[in-house]
Amino acid sequence: MLVEQLSPDQPACDFCIVGSGPVGMALALELDELGQEILLLESGGSDLDSKIADASRAQIVDQRRHADMSLTVCRALGGTSWTWGGRCVAYNDADFAARNFVPDAAWPITHDTIRPWYATASKYLLCGNDHFNIPYTRALTGGLTMDSVERWATTPRLIEIHRDALIRSQRIKISLRSTVVGLYVNEDGSWVESLEVATPAGPRTVKARNFILALGGVETSRFLLSIQQKNPRLFGGIDGPLGRYYMGHLSGKIATLQLRNPESVSDLDFHLDDGAWYRRRLMLTDETQLNNKLLNAVFWADNPAFYDPSHRSPVLSATFLAIAFPPTGRRLLSEAIRLAHTGPRPYKIAAHLRNAILGAPGGAVDLYRVLRDRFLAKPRKPGFIVPNKGGSYALHYHAEQAPNPLSRITLTAEKDAFGMPRASIDMRYSCQDVDSVLESHRLLDQALRANQIGQLVYWNSPEETRAWVEENAGDGFHQIGGVRMGTDPSTSVVDPDLNVHGLSNLSIASSAVFPSGSQANSTLLAVALAMRLAHRLANSTSRP
Repeated sequence: MLVEQLSPDQPACDFCIVGSGPVGMALALELDELGQEILLLESGGSDLDSKIADASRAQIVDQRRHADMSLTVCRALGGTSWTWGGRCVAYNDADFAARNFVPDAAWPITHDTIRPWYATASKYLLCGNDHFNIPYTRALTGGLTMDSVERWATTPRLIEIHRDALIRSQRIKISLRSTVVGLYVNEDGSWVESLEVATPAGPRTVKARNFILALGGVETSRFLLSIQQKNPRLFGGIDGPLGRYYMGHLSGKIATLQLRNPESVSDLDFHLDDGAWYRRRLMLTDETQLNNKLLNAVFWADNPAFYDPSHRSPVLSATFLAIAFPPTGRRLLSEAIRLAHTGPRPYKIAAHLRNAILGAPGGAVDLYRVLRDRFLAKPRKPGFIVPNKGGSYALHYHAEQAPNPLSRITLTAEKDAFGMPRASIDMRYSCQDVDSVLESHRLLDQALRANQIGQLVYWNSPEETRAWVEENAGDGFHQIGGVRMGTDPSTSVVDPDLNVHGLSNLSIASSAVFPSGSQANSTLLAVALAMRLAHRLANSTSRP
């Protein structure tokens, strides 16, 4: 239920969750199912508000490497589900294997520890069942697999579906416009006594048996760093692990996937399963990755860039024209995805109009099918591929960034409207990241040829290709690391159960705890870990 405002003598609760994004709302709903009393604190209101969003504005050291925080953080009930694309991807066993070529990527838990929680996470993320490996129709050799699938939320804006359950619950109390600005520990520093919360009615104190921060990657690091400024011995000490190993992914296109059989593109298109869409991806097997000392990577077939009219596709040009007009485009796509598809200015409007007109009427029929499936169907198709007789498609890669202690989040002297120091984000990519992307492409090309599926055709020379991957390495949406998981308090912030080292009743539910980034978008695993955390804490009888 929504509470008007926190009272000055706010009673203690079982659980206080800070942040109502995909992880925070799933946590609250699952703890509710387990019979717990929850106070859910959200800095924003019921809807997006640019004034409140300004509190997340950060200094980005290299603008090429990290998206603006206005695109990656949402302070409102539902958090980043307001702009989430809906992609749900599981990690691979190789991510949890001993990889001496990525020494800082070791997980203190196994994939089998997490795997049972994918089903519950999938329920809250609305992506159907937890089948993230569906055997391909034929056996493949040469280190290639097409068994791995990504699943898609039927309604990516999760708050639209979960809002009623959150508000109807008698055990979940939601306090909006409640920004946590302080954390206080007991005398011996073994547990959290209370949080200080800024509200429109003034400061409030919140006490709970358990506190869980579900603030997202950057904001979790930022908040804990601000607390560490006042209490330097916390979280591994000044210049310890907190804020370090901040990661994302490398993503882009450098080659064409030329299929031997043009009709086989249907294998790489979207299909329905258990009421939700899924798509197969091209991957190198775990064994191939480990034997070749490669970081994880995944590939999928994609359309040419919408914004380049040289594709001569009436469907792609008509789509471009629709999304290039901001009022229309923002209704169809999140702003970050819209900007990626519209590309750099100046827009070549005349050329796109020519494609759309010359492609009629056949193009109109194809466009209708795309619009119907993408924007009118239930569930809405998350994307589309425009088939072509030549079997040529852009190949999209999405690759792991190796953990790097110098890639980090720190604090600036500037403060936001709540008096909290703003974050400085110094995201750094390495030669290993780029080398792995290029070698993964080379081995994928070999495997495609060996299986008579097709081949890769690079768009540029090897030197130009490498330069492109280096220049375009950047993220900011997946926000991995900074509060990493481990067994040693000198190199990690939380233990394998997501408890902050040394503070028995403070836990972190966020992709910030991941020691490595895999090839996968972070939302599914973050929610799965949160489900494991919810059950462990609900079953615990210990009190501070």
